[in-house]
Amino acid sequence: MTRVAAYLRVSKSDGLDGESNTIETQRRRIKALCEARGWLYAVEYIDDGQSATKKRGEGTAWYTMLSRVGTGEFDVIAALDLDRMLRTMQDLATLLELKAKVATADGEIDLTTADGEFRATMLMAVARFEIRRKTERLERANETRRLKGQPILTGGKILGYTSDGMHQVPDEAKAVKKAFEDFLAGVKITHVARNLTEAGFTTARGRPWGNENIRHLFRQTRYKGVLSKWEADETKRAAGKRLSDDEYPGDFEAIVSADVWEAAQMKLDDPSRRRSWGTSPRYLLTGAALCGRCDDGTKVYTSYYQRTPYTGKDGIARTFEARRLLACLTHKHLSRNAVPVEEFVEDRIVWRLSQPDARELFTPPGDPGIDREALRVERVAVQERFDGLAELAADGVLSFDKVREQSARLRGRLNEIDGLLAPQPSNPGLEVVEAPDVAAAWEALDIELKRIILQVLMTVTILPSRSGAKGFDSSLIRIDWHS
Repeated sequence: MTRVAAYLRVSKSDGLDGESNTIETQRRRIKALCEARGWLYAVEYIDDGQSATKKRGEGTAWYTMLSRVGTGEFDVIAALDLDRMLRTMQDLATLLELKAKVATADGEIDLTTADGEFRATMLMAVARFEIRRKTERLERANETRRLKGQPILTGGKILGYTSDGMHQVPDEAKAVKKAFEDFLAGVKITHVARNLTEAGFTTARGRPWGNENIRHLFRQTRYKGVLSKWEADETKRAAGKRLSDDEYPGDFEAIVSADVWEAAQMKLDDPSRRRSWGTSPRYLLTGAALCGRCDDGTKVYTSYYQRTPYTGKDGIARTFEARRLLACLTHKHLSRNAVPVEEFVEDRIVWRLSQPDARELFTPPGDPGIDREALRVERVAVQERFDGLAELAADGVLSFDKVREQSARLRGRLNEIDGLLAPQPSNPGLEVVEAPDVAAAWEALDIELKRIILQVLMTVTILPSRSGAKGFDSSLIRIDWHS
């Protein structure tokens, strides 16, 4: 009996076309073909989310299937139709070289004959024409949506907005805003990703957040209330320019101000940033406190001391937990029990944050060049014009398309004013200082934020101990306060 390998493929754009191209629909149609021909539906190869315009290399079901042609695993490759299977004329040439027999639910094609090869070539040309025409229609439709201030149709959504991109999802928008603020406050991208995942948020594909996902999130211009488009010029894209200079005011509310968004881009593009290949510090003073004997700024790092287990004369086996140390690993100058040192430093931090002048250490300077009162007056006027557009449309004064154009422009100005009026991104130190219970607020912070506050407040130096000294001695912990 003829054994069939079913090739099933769906792309992201198929979600916009209803259920006609779903995996289940393709499977049902191919099984009907097998039943009519008396073939055995033997094996499936599925490329889920694989676009017809993307190369199908190693790791794809298409690549694996071709590598097994002629092995006896199957006799015929079947698909719903030819454009589900073939991406380019090169794909067709590959099938011809392999002498693969191909069938489709819309009509069998035998590539071992000249007639079948000619028919497949013609059908492939028609399929490519349809793909190009569909792409051009989509590009025109997306350009129209941009001009109206509406996000383009992608079949997916970004965190913070509904699937149509026009309305905020409150809890998601709050999480996005916090991600921007944490990043600008000094939290590493790894920790931003971890915090989003722990809060229950996932990427558009339902996966946990990673470093690259967070970088992509920070690059989304929609978060500052504008739309942009991918650069179509391959030469410019090859040179690293992914977004064009064209920006369109969005007819939707921004999640962060333009200033915050631009600050995040500057930080992402900072050439001094280097990729961190190690794990992030898990403790307060690791890589932050200085060795008091070194004079070159050498820092202390976490080390562990494990006492060897033994069995005493009384026959009782004794084991010991590893003890965490802060040690000068570079020159072996000192080693100190980490827990009491960190507890002492944390007590001093809480004391400093409780002082009357602590707020001044974290309060950002105001911008005297902004006339906030004038901006507030302008915002009221712009909002009234924005609210009055519906009446103008109802009275026939403005056409529907003109209303949408004006709406996008006014919404853009509202977002710009909100950005100018918005306070600077909050910093963890200020939040702790202004909390009703400073000690509790400090304790609730994760280690990354604690380390940021530590670096603002003080420099900690661990001094060498005296010969024969035992126990913790706070005089060997030098704290130099920052003004």
